Amino acid sequence: MKTLTCTLLLGMLIQPAAAGWKFDHKTSIGPAQRPGVFHHLEGAGRKHIAVSDGTIAAIWEDDHSSDPQVFVAIKNPRDQQFSAMQMVSSGEEAYEPAITALGKRRFALAWEQDGAVYMRSFSNGQAGKPLLLSEHSASHVSLASSGEDFYAVWRQQQQRNWRLIVARLKINDTGTLSLLTRHPLEDRQYQHPVLYPSIAANSSGIMLAWEDRESGHTRLKYSFSDDKAGSFSSPQNLNEFFSNRNQYDKGSGVTRVSLAPFGEDEFIAAWMDKRRGGVGYGIYTAIGSEGSFGPNEKAHGEKGDQLPHYNPSTAGNRAGKFAVAWDDFRMGNADVWITTYNEDDEWSEDQSPAVASGSGEQAYPSIALDEHNNLHLIWLQRSSPDAPTRLWYSKGRFD
Repeated sequence: MKTLTCTLLLGMLIQPAAAGWKFDHKTSIGPAQRPGVFHHLEGAGRKHIAVSDGTIAAIWEDDHSSDPQVFVAIKNPRDQQFSAMQMVSSGEEAYEPAITALGKRRFALAWEQDGAVYMRSFSNGQAGKPLLLSEHSASHVSLASSGEDFYAVWRQQQQRNWRLIVARLKINDTGTLSLLTRHPLEDRQYQHPVLYPSIAANSSGIMLAWEDRESGHTRLKYSFSDDKAGSFSSPQNLNEFFSNRNQYDKGSGVTRVSLAPFGEDEFIAAWMDKRRGGVGYGIYTAIGSEGSFGPNEKAHGEKGDQLPHYNPSTAGNRAGKFAVAWDDFRMGNADVWITTYNEDDEWSEDQSPAVASGSGEQAYPSIALDEHNNLHLIWLQRSSPDAPTRLWYSKGRFD
């Protein structure tokens, strides 16, 4: 028996470690704040971090200056710490920012400010001149880039009607932004709100996804364009589960879709979905190519099946890798969790980075994948529900 026990222990010791990301020590973004100050990573699509030629940029909203405003900070490849944060909004109040990388260590930033949508470039630690994108009351802006062009989508309200507006933009060598096209996704106007659109782009085209309430219940829709003129396909359902138990049942609740491109022509979508019955939201996904999405898949493992999950974020790269992050309470605290496809094209075991788990609350992740398969993660942390939040960053290397 003793020999058998030793053999089993030796076998356990020589087993290869499970594949996954090994994360560095966490790095603070911005200083610790006084009680009553809270950061938010709540932008449409949860695109709050981007990487351009090794430079990392993070964008968020907080209220440390009394009114909520939008801030950005960067970390260059040789720096150990993030730069001092800079305020990029300039109105009375600003919310729900987004960021995308433009190459050559440049970024595009967008946010809602005083009921309108604005954008600025950011390079070499300097923000360009603000550009007003919207024409009417607007919010929920999301950004994406592909090649020399980049794109924005937001929701816009005129009187009681709603529309999704899509724009194509360029940046010149001096960092000046140019609005090339701006038009509604569809000719018709919505009678009910559309919410939290997310946008992704690659060499195949532009994919949009959003929350739609035209049916009297929230459903996720998507639309695709394969040309720069911006002619989009007719909206299709993204979440596939609709119950018909009775005439009042409109199906499971869904919210907060996030999109990312990966490979040359594919997309990953992730969202919160209540189809599991009375245990709250699960994280569901779908993979898209050739302008449409395949079947829905549950991203998290069985260990997470008996509790709710929140705040999904997606990331992908041209090398063909992608990841989904979220937070849940399965260990008794809110921790960040990550999953991706394994070698069998199945969802890997859920992984919670040590730097983003443990006592207190670690939540609202946002992720970006660089071309070396490094996963860049930012998240919010606080020691108790009433404590001020801290914003942290860590880089994961895939083994």
